[in-house]
Amino acid sequence: MKKIDELSLEEKLGQLLIIGFNGYILTEEIRTMIHDYKFGNFILFARNIKDLEQLNKLIRDIHEEVIKATGVMPFIAIDQEGGMTVRIMEKVTFYPGSMTLAATNLSYTKQIGHMMGKHLMTLGINMNLAPSLDINNNPKNPIIGIRSYSDNPETVSQYGVTLIEGMQKEGILATAKHFPGHGDVEMDSHLGLPILPFDKERLYSMELKPFKEAISYGIKNIMSAHIIFRAIDKENPATLSKTILQDLLRQELQYKGLITSDCMEMNAISEGITTPIGVIKGIIAGIDMACVCHTKSKQIDSIKMLKKAIHDQQLTIQTIDEKIQRILNYKNQVYKVMEEKYHYFNNNNNNNNNNNNNKTSLEIFKDLKQAEFIQNIVDSSLTYVNGKKLELKGKILLYGCKPFASNCAEDVVGHNSILDIVHKELKNFDTLEYFVKEYNENLIKQALNYDTVIFISFNAFTYPSEVQMIKKLNKICSNFYVISIRNPYDYLILKENNINYYTIYEYTPNSIRTIVKFLKGEIEPIGKLPIKLSY
Repeated sequence: MKKIDELSLEEKLGQLLIIGFNGYILTEEIRTMIHDYKFGNFILFARNIKDLEQLNKLIRDIHEEVIKATGVMPFIAIDQEGGMTVRIMEKVTFYPGSMTLAATNLSYTKQIGHMMGKHLMTLGINMNLAPSLDINNNPKNPIIGIRSYSDNPETVSQYGVTLIEGMQKEGILATAKHFPGHGDVEMDSHLGLPILPFDKERLYSMELKPFKEAISYGIKNIMSAHIIFRAIDKENPATLSKTILQDLLRQELQYKGLITSDCMEMNAISEGITTPIGVIKGIIAGIDMACVCHTKSKQIDSIKMLKKAIHDQQLTIQTIDEKIQRILNYKNQVYKVMEEKYHYFNNNNNNNNNNNNNKTSLEIFKDLKQAEFIQNIVDSSLTYVNGKKLELKGKILLYGCKPFASNCAEDVVGHNSILDIVHKELKNFDTLEYFVKEYNENLIKQALNYDTVIFISFNAFTYPSEVQMIKKLNKICSNFYVISIRNPYDYLILKENNINYYTIYEYTPNSIRTIVKFLKGEIEPIGKLPIKLSY
């Protein structure tokens, strides 16, 4: 790879962005953009992934084109957190989500970290934008929730650092996000600009703890949050705050690694100062790489604005070079691992372009033992919370809804719903579909014909109509149970009704399988609550 003194100004500026695009292939238009603007890093979403073979080729093409255009290996990033936030949806890549892991044994987390690292490195992905080290101490948080390990800073630190350790030992750059903490907000920064009013003492005793532990371990990448922390910087969100990124993170916490922004196209940035200006301000404040994930014009304008900022002396070449050298240092670290572990680099270095080697590298994704291990973890997370233990008697009715993405960070992770699988495998169960935003008296009346009624709740904490249905069913049914499949905080709005309540922490193919196994009597709920349900 090129060294810093071999890079042109354009090649340096291209290293400062991580960009995304739509589609399954690297089109001529995107290839031209790479050559014209020297874009040096990419982020992949579910919109870029059809299957493993297609993904494998897309990543190889990105590596080829970026190296050809810039002389430097790209960072290829992805949000493969686990649970409801996954982009690669193969059976063995449905990793347990953060709160699922925290409901089980800590030792599982390191193994999942290693598994994530191996899978991503095999594909040529070298940066995972995970884990979330946010402490979810606000049940009303619309964007973190089950993406957090816990509402306890020690638990978040333990599980987060353990996952980081597993991934980074496989050569992947893990990412601690969202600094200095996105857990105690009631607004999604995709949609607006959250403001935290807490004092510094609270920030140091709560939000910063997991990040300090990750820094002590050796985290290589930290993602900033688009949140204003008034006690530290009254005007600027963390992403644009020199006080937070340089004075706090670099100087006080002695962090030496990369700083990456959350997406600069989120409304918290783009609706105020605009994305390109946000990129400039973020780079000046202390960001090393800014994510501009979606829009071609904003990506190109960001490069142009960076060049103008240098011309206008808002940015110095010295500042740019400090960032570029840091980026190159980490790219060189990763490149050495990829030469050994990434089949495409390995094949090229051996002058062997045999496509059979490409196919062989994907065999790791067919390992049924890995899929079974993941399923066992999710099984172990099923948690009994309140009331009498499940007793199935007489005629049985199960209410459920179809999965959907609850926020901008999630994807719909599976084609089947709990209703599909129960209907297929539990012939003695009848099923009814409900809609979370619709109270349906006719659906409720049908429960009177059954001896046992089970309601699979989905984010009832957010949907009053769903809560209304649950409360009515609890009144009219003598043997009634709720199993939360998405949000354990559903219990907070139901607990006064003394509901028989179980919870699981994600709506995924694995969690559906866990619930079905529980209803068949094959497993018992042995998970532990990672959060308080006594607010």
